[in-house]
Amino acid sequence: MKNIFYLLLGVLVSLHTVAAQQPTALLMGVVTNEKEELLVGASVFWKDTKEGTVTDINGRFSLPLRIKQATLVVNYVGYTPAEVEVLPGENNLWVEVTGIRQLQEVTVQGKGFDNHLSTLETRNVERITSNELRKAPCCNLSESFQTNGAIDVTYPNALTGVKEIQLLGLRGIYSQFLVENRPTMTGIATPFAFEYIPGSWLSGIVLAKGASTVKNGSNGITGQINADLVKPQTDKPLFVNLFTSTEGRGEVNIHLNKKGETTSNGLYLHGSAVNNTWDTNSDNFKDSPNRRQLNGMYRLVYDGPKGCAQFNVQALTDRRQSGQIRENKFGQLFSIDQHNDRLEMWGKYGKEELFGRQFLELGNIIGASWHRTSAVFGPNNYRAEQKSLYWQTLVQNIIGTTNHTIVIAPSIQYDDIQEFVNEGDLSRRETVAGLMGEYTYSRPNLDMEMPDLVVVLSGRVDWNSRFGWQVTPRMSAKYNFTPKSVFRVSAGRGFRSPNLMAENISLLASNRSFRFASDIGVEEAWNYGVNYTRDFKIARRDANFSVDLYRTDFVNQVLVDVEQPPTVFGSDSTFSVSFYNAPGKSFSNSLLVYFQYNILKGLDVKLAFKWNDVRAMFADGNLKTQPLVAKHRGLITLDYATPAKRWLFTTYVQIVGEQRLPDNSALPHRYTHDFPVTTPTFGLWNAQVTRRFGQKWELYAGCENITGYQQHHAIIAAEEPQSPFFNGSQVWAPMMRQIGYLGIRFAPAGL
Repeated sequence: MKNIFYLLLGVLVSLHTVAAQQPTALLMGVVTNEKEELLVGASVFWKDTKEGTVTDINGRFSLPLRIKQATLVVNYVGYTPAEVEVLPGENNLWVEVTGIRQLQEVTVQGKGFDNHLSTLETRNVERITSNELRKAPCCNLSESFQTNGAIDVTYPNALTGVKEIQLLGLRGIYSQFLVENRPTMTGIATPFAFEYIPGSWLSGIVLAKGASTVKNGSNGITGQINADLVKPQTDKPLFVNLFTSTEGRGEVNIHLNKKGETTSNGLYLHGSAVNNTWDTNSDNFKDSPNRRQLNGMYRLVYDGPKGCAQFNVQALTDRRQSGQIRENKFGQLFSIDQHNDRLEMWGKYGKEELFGRQFLELGNIIGASWHRTSAVFGPNNYRAEQKSLYWQTLVQNIIGTTNHTIVIAPSIQYDDIQEFVNEGDLSRRETVAGLMGEYTYSRPNLDMEMPDLVVVLSGRVDWNSRFGWQVTPRMSAKYNFTPKSVFRVSAGRGFRSPNLMAENISLLASNRSFRFASDIGVEEAWNYGVNYTRDFKIARRDANFSVDLYRTDFVNQVLVDVEQPPTVFGSDSTFSVSFYNAPGKSFSNSLLVYFQYNILKGLDVKLAFKWNDVRAMFADGNLKTQPLVAKHRGLITLDYATPAKRWLFTTYVQIVGEQRLPDNSALPHRYTHDFPVTTPTFGLWNAQVTRRFGQKWELYAGCENITGYQQHHAIIAAEEPQSPFFNGSQVWAPMMRQIGYLGIRFAPAGL
């Protein structure tokens, strides 16, 4: 495999070098309408031939030049076909097409789904728009997937309040988190990453499933989650969002933006707090932590003749306190106190037509971050500090024509982590230097006015200072039967460096000791997947159907084994959590079926069903289902908007299937009789209504967990937090009953 990859990379680099040294004689151009708006997907071909192409996302095209004078034809739906005479030696054109008069007199209104499943993207990409995010109280990124069928959000630990996602049946640590295509929030920031991006900062989320691009590194095994932030040049000059809930939660978000001709800047402020002493299951522990967070970001964006550039800085402080409400029978108070501080700066610079070459593009990303965390979990102490640097330069060009593109990008990631758990030292330094290459072939289909076949071959070579050389090949392809019907396939390898304690911080909410195998290595897996997506109509109304099937095979997976038998010393027993490399097979199979339909004008329905089969061989030699992973999940969503969109109604039901709980048979029965071997199937019903007042005001209100479903017993040995059996990490359902909320959005126009 290594030899094949090196050969492929060498061929790609050679082709790029040859193309740069001996450029093919090309006719290059751009297609616009009479308003100088770029037209994407226009057919461009030589008259009386089948030699042609379609314009790219920037409205550009390239074709081999003709030796003699020839006629170029440009077609675009809704515009009069244009014919241009091209003289010998003429190699650069600007073609302007004019709209058909009859079509200009007709106003066509259309509505796409707010959760968009693309039939045009090569990779299996799902876009969650800002309209979709407003259908639920998305106070931060971790709460932004409630109406999404692909992402599963697990329930926060009974004591730490940390939420986690699952993708393709596996924990979120196996997917790569990006903010505007930049890796971030890694290492000790992992458990809180999604909670440090406020919901009002999001303009959308892009979810790529399966073996995605290697541009951003090799650790996106199950996919990528890219948060797209609001931008000062397009956001409102002033935006205010106020939120409160019966949980005792209050939140304020303020956006201040100033737009200039070439330079724009924005300041985004967030403050939130949760303060209550809820104990609805009467175990003397708070149902959720009290929290306080201050978070701010400044953005400076330049877009002018010298290129595109931006500078960003984010700073935050976050504190969480939980534990017992009253002293226990031993006269002590089991408490939890977590404190996180973070500072991050990053910048980007890009330029098109580098050195005067039309299709040669350059992009640069550089970032630096500092993160400090300290926490007390009863008798356990955790403290860590991380300093990180990231740099990437990306060069993109064509080979011959725009049907062949190549991207080459070197990058460096450096992490210095000082981490201590009680008396244990998990500190480490890690440098990852790599080079990636990606070749894309697009076959134009002039009848469809788009490429019908696209193949992407990519790979990267990394040197990891802890684990040595890593080679990551990946492939993805799509074939459009029609512009509304597409089949995709992907395959690839991925690597990730485990952050053992940070990624499992909720286990500190117990009295277990921690055992780390001496030979723990890098995690490595192969992911394979297929997808079929189709847009169609039922009774003249829009519908969308999609089915995903993915498998992940681990070459090496680090297991977190909470089912180890106790160690007995006389009459005392001690329990431990063991971290070790899986001794055998470890895999995940995931099937997702998705359907969206516009039943009536303004009324949309969304249905999703997921099946997961996630198993691993543990130290006892048994191939077991991973605990706390639902085998089946479902989602039913109804959205209705009145004709003037003054009223918006959303209601959805999440169905969570059976989950295997860790084996508690070694514990005394009096502590575990309320913990089943397998959890029951249950449903959660949420609803929200939004009222818009003109263009400035929005008032929204709703209720989560309307039926009040709750896990009544969430902490083992809650009445004896000093005992070795105490454990607060087996949470499989909500800790809170009904939660009502109310919010206001205000964005005055004209400022």
